[in-house]
Amino acid sequence: MKEVKPKEDVKKVSGETLTDEQKAQGFIKEYSELCEKHGYQIVVSPAWKARDDGTFSLIQQRSIGKLPKVDSK
Repeated sequence: MKEVKPKEDVKKVSGETLTDEQKAQGFIKEYSELCEKHGYQIVVSPAWKARDDGTFSLIQQRSIGKLPKVDSK
């Protein structure tokens, strides 16, 4: 099995401090690349959960789903 080395922290490499927006954009880019590589994505669906007081709460149920096929016309 191939050993995966962690990426160097961008802050340390470039010597600059990243803003929250830059960190978010970096996360989005890396997550998109990971999804493309494996063909899966995180899917969130609403679900009702019964509570012990007889009421229900709306929760977010997470699962893994295949990426939709893209038509390249």
